This record gives sequence, structure tokens and C-alpha cells, in this order.
Amino acid sequence: MIDRDLITERELLIQLQGGNRTAFDILYRKYATRLTIKLLQLVKSEEIAQDLLQEIFMKIWQMRGALKEEQSFAALLYTMASNLSLNSYRAAVREQNRLMKIRSSESYTHIEEDIDFEETNKVLHHALSTLTDRQREVYTLHKLDGKSYNEISDLLQISHSAINQHIQQANKQIRVILKDHLPDLLLLVVPLLATNCLK
Repeated sequence: MIDRDLITERELLIQLQGGNRTAFDILYRKYATRLTIKLLQLVKSEEIAQDLLQEIFMKIWQMRGALKEEQSFAALLYTMASNLSLNSYRAAVREQNRLMKIRSSESYTHIEEDIDFEETNKVLHHALSTLTDRQREVYTLHKLDGKSYNEISDLLQISHSAINQHIQQANKQIRVILKDHLPDLLLLVVPLLATNCLK
């Protein structure tokens, strides 16, 4: 039986690695509310936020054996929230554009797309080109290829703190470029570039 008042988060993660359901429930109750708030800030929909919350913790349970007790659990949750929110946003935009194309085809009238993906990609590529080689390498591996800090650390032989620093610096530079070129899109993209941990 776990004493919830005395056990530390590190010990909870160790218990979770072994498949302890009680440890999982304690961590869920500890972070569910604040993570929901973060998700709402990202996706602006309570229904989607709740779906993503359940997906995040389902993934946590599935990957429990690979969790590292020395890793910040809050940072892991926020990274997952950012990535899943971005995927959700991209899927919604693709679906919106698909429906717009169908309507355009049926009515024989031109409907201008809300987001010009070609132009957006050009701006994002330009933003990436302004980064240092190491910043671009780390940012691409983590944000675009979806690799974890552990995977990047093993691949590039750099520490987690160095990885986090490169990503934060890259985020700042990318925000500047987006603000100059895509002020409307910035409102949707910038929250998803954040790397701050839950507090």
C-alpha cells in the first residue's frame, strides 16, 4: 500500500515502471488538472483537451517501462501535450481545407484557403535556416522527427540541459521570424513552440 503523503515523485515513477496502478493514479490526479489547463490554452476546446489528456496518460501507461525516474515528469507531460496539440491542429486544418475544396468543386466558385501551406512552409524553412547548425539539428530531431531527449542525447552525445537550451533558443528565434512574416499564424503556432515545464 502506497502512503501518498510520504512517497516522492521519483519513487512513484519507479513504482509506475513496474506497472503499479496506484502510482499511476496518484500521478494522474496530481497533474490532470494543470495539464488540462495547458491543453485548453493550446487547443481552445474543452472536448479536444479532454481527449488529448486521456491520450497522453494512455501513452504514459504504455511507455511506463521506459520512463526515467530522474527525468522531469512534468516536462515530459508538457512536451507530449505540445506535440499532440500540434498534431491535432494540423489535422483540423487539413480537414477544413478538404471540406473547402469539396465545396469549391460543387459550387464551381473559388474559396481562398485560410492558410497558405506553401507560404507557411517557406517561412518555417527560412526560420530554421537562421538557427545555428546545432540548434537546427536538435530542433529538427525533437520537434519535427519526434525524438525524445534521451534519443537525442544518445545520438548527439549532449546532455538534456544542453538539448533544452538549444530548443529554447531555437524557439525564440523562430518566434521572431514568424512574428515578422506570419502575424496571424503566430497566435496559433507560438503556444505550440513553448517548452516551459508545468509549474
